[in-house]
Amino acid sequence: MMNTRFILKIGIIGSLILLFLIPQAIMADLVEERESWRQKAYESIEASWPGMQVLAGPILTIPYQVTGTIRETVTDKDGKEREIQRQETMQRVVRLVPTRLDIQGDLQSTLRYRGIFQVPVYTISLKISGDFDLQVLRERVAGWKEGSLHLEVPYLSVAVRDQRGIASPPGLRWKGSEIPFKPGSNLPGSSAGMHVRLPDLEMSDPGSLAFEFTLELRGMRSMGFSMLADTSSVRLSSNWPHPSFTGEMLPESRDVSDAGFTALWKASAFSYNVRDAIEKCEENECGGVLERSVGFELIQPVDIYQQSERSVKYGFLFIALTFVVLILFELLKKLQIHPVQYTLVGFALLMFYLLLISLSEHILFMPAYAIAALACTGLLTVYFGAILRSRRLGLLLGGGLALLYLVLYVILKAEDYALLMGSLLLFSALAALILTSRNLDWYALMSSAPPAPESEKPHEPSPHSEPSEPPIDDLSDRHDF
Repeated sequence: MMNTRFILKIGIIGSLILLFLIPQAIMADLVEERESWRQKAYESIEASWPGMQVLAGPILTIPYQVTGTIRETVTDKDGKEREIQRQETMQRVVRLVPTRLDIQGDLQSTLRYRGIFQVPVYTISLKISGDFDLQVLRERVAGWKEGSLHLEVPYLSVAVRDQRGIASPPGLRWKGSEIPFKPGSNLPGSSAGMHVRLPDLEMSDPGSLAFEFTLELRGMRSMGFSMLADTSSVRLSSNWPHPSFTGEMLPESRDVSDAGFTALWKASAFSYNVRDAIEKCEENECGGVLERSVGFELIQPVDIYQQSERSVKYGFLFIALTFVVLILFELLKKLQIHPVQYTLVGFALLMFYLLLISLSEHILFMPAYAIAALACTGLLTVYFGAILRSRRLGLLLGGGLALLYLVLYVILKAEDYALLMGSLLLFSALAALILTSRNLDWYALMSSAPPAPESEKPHEPSPHSEPSEPPIDDLSDRHDF
């Protein structure tokens, strides 16, 4: 006959496993909360330091006026239609990108702190050079007569995402002279940056005009470059050893080491679709020039909250496996383990994640993981030995738990193969349970109850003890006269 009491106990333990999903969800919420606090620290630092930067340009803007004859039909007071001619002056603009753009940069990064959180910030020294081809301007105005065309004062614009990052106003080398930049990009839809007014251009100017300037730019966490040129290249070096390359194109070449990284990007007007961005800019919407870029992020070597979030997802597996093993020991060793003891084991397993999250905010993730795993494994090893009444079994279960933590750490580090390794872990755990219990007679095991505690066993008299006195009720039936 099935042991009803033991079946009820299995139901209680199964309910406990499901109830432990609640504190596991609380741990996951704690990770999200701490991550939000880190984001607030980023925003706090960004309030007093330039934020994530994007550099676009330079863009050469040439305003001009054209005067043309306009014919139109009007109706006089007698109702007759007639054609008239009038002169009208129109204001137009041409925006040119360099035919060649070369950017060289050296980035030096440091860390800024808000409480326990740290954010990488940087100062990058840029040398920007290239040339513009005025033949494009000549082609754009070729349909107008020389007398009806008037070129106005041109200006060169450089747009950035956060103007606070421009440490000092640079000077532009143009036609053999140096002209200082002024604040503001002077581009519609993208005001942050700098611009410089240039000497008047003439149609007789050489076809190619070279430019060069240096710029010291500050920012935090990431940097991007809009490759606005017919042919462009960006060559960077940095002392930050953990870059993540982002944007529309990866570097053509890169070298990452513990001392920092170097990277080279190359692009052309065909690969980057420069003309589309410039046409929108000529329609007085230049904000899009900052949206498309190539660049990098300065990432932390280990995102502790991402790693902690991934580890918490395995909490249910750890609790379920541990409880199943304890149930098997109850059946095989004829032991009794109280549901309260199962509950304490479950909370000890969840305490690992709380220790991991709190420790990793102050020390490196690997030692934090090791300390949390050793603390919980050591505690449960002692407790297993007590509830199983065997130090050897306690060490065996503790060693198995330590092995699970080791496998979990390997899974966390192998991001690209995490799903594969997690699947193999589940399969291995299931295979171990199946193979271990393949010869068990479950009906026989579950029909025999585990032995009762010593306090509940009936007292058996010793064969050498004196006979006990009869009960008082039995003496009441005797009649002495």
